[in-house]
Amino acid sequence: MADLLATAFDRIDDFVAVQRAAGGPTTETVELLQRAAGVEREQRMLIAQRAAAFGVPADALLLGVLVGRMSTELL
Repeated sequence: MADLLATAFDRIDDFVAVQRAAGGPTTETVELLQRAAGVEREQRMLIAQRAAAFGVPADALLLGVLVGRMSTELL
């Protein structure tokens, strides 16, 4: 499991590095990353609602979901 999580974080690190080299992540590129992980608009809305209920930032919860989705893709 640790290797899967490390690989998922590496994929996100690669995304950030490429985006920074191109001037920084844009809303569009972040949305494309989310869609690549299978997280569409409806799921993002649910994540935002749940984050509010948990009292945590939505972007932090979304990052956790993305890492989880990416790590399970590697199984």
